[in-house]
Formats: sequence, C-alpha cells, structure tokens
Amino acid sequence: MAEEKGGVQSVERIFKIIEVLSQQPHGMTLQAVANESGLAKSTAHRLLSSLITLGYAMQDAATNRYKLTLKMFELSSAVVNEMDVLSVAKPHLDRLAARTGEAIHLVVRDGVDVVYIHKAETGGMRMGSRVGLRSPMYSTGVGKAILSTLPYEELRRVWTASQRAQLTPHTITDFNQLIDQLKVIRARGWAVDDEENELGIRCVALALPGPGGRAEAAFSITSLVPNMSDERLEQLARTALLARKDIMRDMGFAVR
Repeated sequence: MAEEKGGVQSVERIFKIIEVLSQQPHGMTLQAVANESGLAKSTAHRLLSSLITLGYAMQDAATNRYKLTLKMFELSSAVVNEMDVLSVAKPHLDRLAARTGEAIHLVVRDGVDVVYIHKAETGGMRMGSRVGLRSPMYSTGVGKAILSTLPYEELRRVWTASQRAQLTPHTITDFNQLIDQLKVIRARGWAVDDEENELGIRCVALALPGPGGRAEAAFSITSLVPNMSDERLEQLARTALLARKDIMRDMGFAVR
C-alpha cells in the first residue's frame, strides 16, 4: 500500500514538473523548476533526469536550462488530430482570421475548463494565447458560449466545481449574473468576453453544438479593446455566424 502511494506521488510530481516546464518554452534552471513545482531541488533533479532519459525533456548544454522536447508535443498532437472538430473547423477558421485580421481560437471543453486546440493569426498584432492553454469556462467567451448550450443542473455543477476567482474587475462572480448572461447568449447566438478573463482583451465567441444542441467546442474572434467597439463586435459576430454555419454543414449538422 505504501509502495502504491509512493508511486502515485511520483506520478503527480513528474506531471507537475511537466506543467511547469510547459509554461517556459525557453527553458528553466533546476532551481527555478524546484521553486515553481514546490519540490526539493534533489527531487526535481531526479525527476528531470527521468524525463530526459525517456526523451520528454532535455538540458541545454550551453545554458544548463531544462525544457520539454517535441516528443511531448507529438503525443498531444496525436490526440488533437483525432478530434474531428479540429480537422473540419481549421480551414474555415484560418480563412476567418485572414478575413478579419484578428486572432481566432478554437477550444474544446475539458471538465470545468476549456483547452485551446487551434489558433490562427494573420495580422501584425500577436495575442499571448497559445495552443494547450487552459482557461475557466465562466470567465471566457468560448466557455460561456459552451455553457449556454447546457441544462441548468449542469451549469450549477460547473459553477460549484470551478475554482472561481476575480481575474479582472469585470469577471462574473455571481451565479445568477452568469445565468442572466447565458440567456442573452442563447437568444442572440453568440457570447462576449468583455475583459473578463484578461484586461485589454475583448472577443466574440460562438459554440459549435453537436446532436441535441449540446456543445463541447467553441471558437472566438479576439482582439485588443480599442479594436473591438460594440459596433465592430456585432459586425464580427455576423461574420462568425456565417463561418459557424459552414463548419456545422461540413460536420454534418444543420444550424439556423
């Protein structure tokens, strides 16, 4: 029993190191890895050595910094490539990025969060978002678009299970306020992230519902607040609705 507990702890620690390294693509020192993961330096070194042996991490000979290898990306890509929504939606979203000049994101639901599986940018401005990023559903446009397709009981479960925080002064922290906003989203067909997840960023988002109207994926058009007046937001929403219609058609679903 003790051996089993120790094995689970080791797995938890090694995944913690993987998560820490994933946030620093240019690499980290051993001390930084230990500090960020909350592990003793000797433990962090031992686990990093295991990751290097297995080919999931490397140590730069010039800087001595540790970072993940492409082997980790290959594993995640294999999973993502199996998602039909990505293969179908990608060409439409890439065209949407070219047409609007803004950043386009595609996400899938994972529990109470959304995970970004595709990002397209064609303009000069670059968003800080990235593929693999995890964000709460309640504070993001894409998350709220998905939530708007779920029954009340499930909304309550998601809200209760979420690690809610006041991410910005605009973040929704009251369940009834969220419900009121979801009613608006259902009525007009699109959601807005009005600096709720990150200050200075505004987006319009649409769910990609499956059979029965329930969505597990959504996409958004995102830009800086000065580029996203209410008038332009509505214009982009109309453009996004046309793109969604094309995506849903190619996925074999009819949409209004």
